[in-house]
Amino acid sequence: MASLVHALVRGPVDGHLVDRLEREHGVRSADGSSGTTDAAAVDCVIDARPLAGEEPSLTDGPPTVVLHDDGRAATRALADGAARCVRLEGDPRTDAAHVAAAVRRELDEETGGATTAALASEPPRSPVPSAPPAASRGGERDRPAGDTAGPGPLDDRQTLIQEALDELADVFFLFDTDLQFLAWNRTLSEVTGYSDEEVASMVPTDFVADEDEASIAAAISRAIEEGRAIEEATIVTRDSEGIPFEFTGTALTDDDGDVLGICGIGRDITERKRRERTLECQAERLRTLNRINEVIRNVNRDLVRAATREEIERSVVERLAAEEPYRFAWIGEYDAASGRVAPRASAGDGSDYLDVRADFEFESEDMTAETAVRTGEVKVAQRIADNPTIEPWREAALERGYESAAAVPLVYRGATYGAFCVYAPRPDAFDDEEREVLRELGETVAYAINAAERRRALLTDSVVELEFIVRDDSFFPVAASTVGADVEFMGAVPSGDESLAQFYRIEGADPGAVLAGTDATGSVVREREDGGVVRIEGEAGLGAVFADYGGTVLRIHASDGEARVVTTFPQGTDVRRVVEAVERHSADAELVARREREREGATPPGRRADEALTDRQRTVLTTAYLSGFFDSPRANTGAEVAETLDISTPTFHEHIRIAERKLVEAFLEPHVDEG
Repeated sequence: MASLVHALVRGPVDGHLVDRLEREHGVRSADGSSGTTDAAAVDCVIDARPLAGEEPSLTDGPPTVVLHDDGRAATRALADGAARCVRLEGDPRTDAAHVAAAVRRELDEETGGATTAALASEPPRSPVPSAPPAASRGGERDRPAGDTAGPGPLDDRQTLIQEALDELADVFFLFDTDLQFLAWNRTLSEVTGYSDEEVASMVPTDFVADEDEASIAAAISRAIEEGRAIEEATIVTRDSEGIPFEFTGTALTDDDGDVLGICGIGRDITERKRRERTLECQAERLRTLNRINEVIRNVNRDLVRAATREEIERSVVERLAAEEPYRFAWIGEYDAASGRVAPRASAGDGSDYLDVRADFEFESEDMTAETAVRTGEVKVAQRIADNPTIEPWREAALERGYESAAAVPLVYRGATYGAFCVYAPRPDAFDDEEREVLRELGETVAYAINAAERRRALLTDSVVELEFIVRDDSFFPVAASTVGADVEFMGAVPSGDESLAQFYRIEGADPGAVLAGTDATGSVVREREDGGVVRIEGEAGLGAVFADYGGTVLRIHASDGEARVVTTFPQGTDVRRVVEAVERHSADAELVARREREREGATPPGRRADEALTDRQRTVLTTAYLSGFFDSPRANTGAEVAETLDISTPTFHEHIRIAERKLVEAFLEPHVDEG
C-alpha cells in the first residue's frame, strides 16, 4: 500500500484539520462535497455531516470514520455501520491526531498493520500535543505527547466511555492519592465554570466553600481508610455562586490492596435542600400551632371556671405570656369616647410597656389594637423593625425584645368588648394558620365575657332600665303597626343557628293581613276576630343586640309606625356602648329614658322552676304557651306546635309532661316541707 492514505472527506470539515491530517499524519483528503470523487478509489471515507446536524452517508465501500460533537449521533452512526467515530474538541492539532489514529487503526485491521508500517517509513512529523497523562478527561487524550501510533484495540471503547461520562448529569471525578485529578467529565467544567486546563491544576478542596474544606478533606481520608465516603459541601463556581452538592467517593486499589486514587460523583442537591427547608418550616409551623392550640385548650378550661370578666382577662394574658411563642400579652377594653383600647390586664416580660404606650399618639393608619377593633380583623406586624405603620411604638417594642406582634379583636355577635395583643421575640411569628387560631381565640374570649356579663345581670338586684323609640320599618313591630294594628311583644324562644323565634300579639287587624304587609317570615299561631298571635322566624333584631350586652327585653309596644322598647341591663353596663350598638343596628332608634330600679324578682318557687328546666324544655314549654296550647279550647294542638318546633308529636308531649312535673314540684315542695 502507498505511504499516503487517501481519504474521501464529506461534510463541513475545518480546513486547518484537513491540512494537519496531510502534513503531520499522511492522510490526504479528496474533496467529496461535489460528489465527483469515487469512494471506491480511496482508502477510507471521513464523514463530517453529523457536525451539521445531518446523518452520515454509509456505503459498502471503504470504511467510514464519522466525525461528531454529540454522543447520540455517534451511537446512531455505529449502529448504522460506521467503522469508527471520533468526537472533535475544536483544537485542529489534537483533532487531527485523533482522526488519524482512528483511520490507521481501521486500515490496520484490514491490512494486518501494513498501513502503520508504511506511515512509519515517512519522515518524522511534528509531535501531537495532548493533555498531560496525569490530567485528562479519558479516551485517546490519555496518550503521552508525541505518540502518533494507534492507541490499541480499546480506543473506541475509551472514547465511548468518555462520551458516556460526559452525558452524565452528575459530576464525575477521579484523582490520585496526591489529590491530582486524573479524569473528570464535562459536567464538572459546566457546573464550576473552570476549563479543563484549570481543573487539571486544582485539587478537590479548591472547588468548595472555605467552611467545607475540612469536612471534604476528612471525607477523602475516610474514603482512603474505609473504602467509601459520602459528604455534603457547597461548590463555589468561578462566578462565586454557591451550589449545594453531595459527593460520593470510592477508593480504587491495585491487586495488593494499595489505594491508587478515588473516583466518584457529585450530585446537585439544590432541590433536595429546598424540600428539606420546606419540610422543616412546615414542621416548625406545626410545632408552633400545637403549642398555640395547647394555649387555647388551657384558656378554654379556664374560661369555663371563670365567673367574672376580670378572671377571664387575667387567665388569657397569663396563659399566652407563659408559652414559648410569646413574650408579653395584654388585654383591654375599647372606649368609644376616646377611640382607645384601655389595658385591663397584662402578663409577661415588659409590663412597663403599657405605661409608655399610654403616651403614644396614634394615626388612623397605624397598626394598633384600636385598628383591630375598628376593622374587626386580626392585625399583625411581622417585622416590627421594618414596618412603617408602627412608628409610634416601634422603639419601645424593640427595646423590650419584641420582634413581631398581633392585635386580636374581641367580638361576639356584633358586640365588641376590646382586644388582646401578643408579642413574640422573633420576626415573622404569625403565619396564616396562627392568625386564624388567634382569631378563633378572640371569638371564644368575647363569648366568655358576654356569658359572664349575662350571669352578672341575673345575679344583680339593681338594674338599669333603658327605653328606646324605634321608627325603623325593618323592625317588625314598626312595620306591622303601619297597617292600623297595635303590636305587643309576648316572648321569644331559640330557633336554631343562634336565631330567635319571636311572638307578637296583634290587636285591631287581621294577623294574616299584617304578615302579608311586611317583609317578615312567619306564621299565624292564634287567631280571633279582632286579632291574634304571630310567630316571626329569624327576627333576632334589637333583642340580640341587647342580649350581647347582658340586656333583657321587658316590653315592646308599637302603634302608628312607632315602637317603644323597654329593656333592662345589669348595673355597671356601659350604656354608651349599648346606645351606639342600637344606633348601628337601627338609624331611627332614639334613647328616650334611663332609669335605675330594683330587679322585679321572681318568687323562690319560680326561681326553682326556672332553674329546674333545661333550655330545650323551656323552649318547648314557652312555644306551647304562646301558641295557645294551654288555652281552652286549644288554639293549636300538640301536633301543630310540634311541627313548628320541628320535633315529633310524642317528643313534644314528653317535654311537656316533664316540664309540668318540674313546675308542680317547684311550687308544691315548700308546702310539703312545711307539712
